[in-house]
Amino acid sequence: MNIGVIARWLNPVLTQCVEQLRERGAQVTPIFPDQMLTRVAEVDVAHDLYLMKAGTSASHHLAGILYARGARFLNDYPIVAELRDKFRTNHTLHRAGVRVPDTYMACSREDVLSVLANGPVIVKPPMGSRVIGVAVIDTAADLDDVEIEKPTVVQRYHAPDDTGFDHKVFRIGDKLFGVHRRFPLRTYEDKVGEPFEVSGELADLTMAVGETYGIQMYGLDFVVSEGKPYVVDVNKFGSYMGVPNAPALLADFIMKTASAL
Repeated sequence: MNIGVIARWLNPVLTQCVEQLRERGAQVTPIFPDQMLTRVAEVDVAHDLYLMKAGTSASHHLAGILYARGARFLNDYPIVAELRDKFRTNHTLHRAGVRVPDTYMACSREDVLSVLANGPVIVKPPMGSRVIGVAVIDTAADLDDVEIEKPTVVQRYHAPDDTGFDHKVFRIGDKLFGVHRRFPLRTYEDKVGEPFEVSGELADLTMAVGETYGIQMYGLDFVVSEGKPYVVDVNKFGSYMGVPNAPALLADFIMKTASAL
């Protein structure tokens, strides 16, 4: 089995996962589109399976070409492409009955102000990641230092019950893993976080996202506000930092999926 990993970089979990895949007999090639010159006419399918880890524009352009040429992806590429688009993802999950924040597509400061009139909001780039460009807006003055993309994601802000911590939930096959992480991150230990058992509505919503998209490996960001969990972001291939034995679990799932192709 020849596997290509499209990534911006390899974090410690993915690095160990690659090593374990190789120990299981797979040939694994990391592919870093942002660090290479690609002659588009020469792009061809060179691997039996591709893992899409990166969310950069270069990575998506390359993955789109590969998919058009017939490449197979662990999570089907059209789904990965939708998950990068916060508008489409929010709409799909809302229609599926998954609790998500009320979301608007805004193209001007005035648009944001009209939503802000009914309470605090959070603004995000529609294709953003890693919390870049995210800001909570309580008053009109808060917008003075915020760049409004055209369009910009504007979501109703739900203040977290557990201020200063994120709720991350990761799925690998039929297993769910929760990690509490301090926010904003200050140290490597903050990135690893503290594991917690996923149950109740968190588990139900996590499984509902997978059923909606037909995928079994992904990560979710939750905000729990007034006791209610909201899905605020879907990661097509999360970091899995803080998940016990994550490299081996990922390697097992990837090999199992690959063998069924």
